[in-house]
Amino acid sequence: MDHIIVGCTFSRITWHEILSWIRSVSRIPTAGDMSVDWWGPIASRKGTSSLIMITAFCLWKHCNVIIFDGAGPDIAGLLDTIKTEAKSWAAAGASGLAALLPIA
Repeated sequence: MDHIIVGCTFSRITWHEILSWIRSVSRIPTAGDMSVDWWGPIASRKGTSSLIMITAFCLWKHCNVIIFDGAGPDIAGLLDTIKTEAKSWAAAGASGLAALLPIA
């Protein structure tokens, strides 16, 4: 699981792009970083927690599509999915998430 979520090059690129999207200065997570300490300041943890869950789940689902359905890796498609999910969660009232997302 660590490899899929934070260890492989594909997931590391995904984390880099998502962290850049929310203008975070956090470093890309590693297997040992999935504790709450990595998640950032307490004031933004609820929103960050939601974004971490969305990103990890989407990475997991994307990996399953690659393995079981024979699809190719699609970083742009995955990023669009994560961003769409995050915006939907924010619109539904996920605590603190809207404050992390870019306006546009």
